[in-house]
Amino acid sequence: MYHLIKKDILMQKRAIKLSLLLMIFFTFTFSQLELVGYTVAVLAVTYQLALGASSLEDKNNSDKILISLPIKRNIIVLSKYVSIYVYTAYAILVYFLINMIGNSLHLPLDFPLTFAGAMGAVVAVTLFSSVSFPLIFKYGYLKSKMANLIIFFTFIFGGSAVFKFLDQDENVALNQKLIAFLGKMSNMGSFILLIAGLLIIIICSYGISLSFYKKREF
Repeated sequence: MYHLIKKDILMQKRAIKLSLLLMIFFTFTFSQLELVGYTVAVLAVTYQLALGASSLEDKNNSDKILISLPIKRNIIVLSKYVSIYVYTAYAILVYFLINMIGNSLHLPLDFPLTFAGAMGAVVAVTLFSSVSFPLIFKYGYLKSKMANLIIFFTFIFGGSAVFKFLDQDENVALNQKLIAFLGKMSNMGSFILLIAGLLIIIICSYGISLSFYKKREF
């Protein structure tokens, strides 16, 4: 699995360089949006790299080569899901470094690495990949490209709409109830509950993707 993830990274050298420029741009444009901006910025880079790898494989017919090798299909599918979090960690680390450099140069940046920001990004990436990957493993990247674009922008605009909805005066009570509910649990309890929910979602998605991939004809 390590070598499959490494393969995806190495064949995207140009995309990784582009992602650095995008992250610098996102740091300046999304920093005023705070948690929402940080989540969108990490999700955008993860989307670019994860689906970029699938795009290159589809164009080069790499799947036909992979399934002819002594590699189990469950390992191929699992490597894609693990790579999502590799790209997410990469984006979080680079945003942290850009923010540090910007602060040292007294630039108007406010993109600090916080637990809430990191977890928000992980939640967004998990939910997006859980919906996106089954489509890719069933139809291939090129056939599911438009559907994945729609899903991506639905996540961005839908998530922003939810935050705006909770910030409205008439919904303050709902927002306070949600915060009060979470506040009743310990920090560790909330974290475990969140991780458990994400694991269930990603495992179900992995199972669906594996089922599609095993039945897929190349």
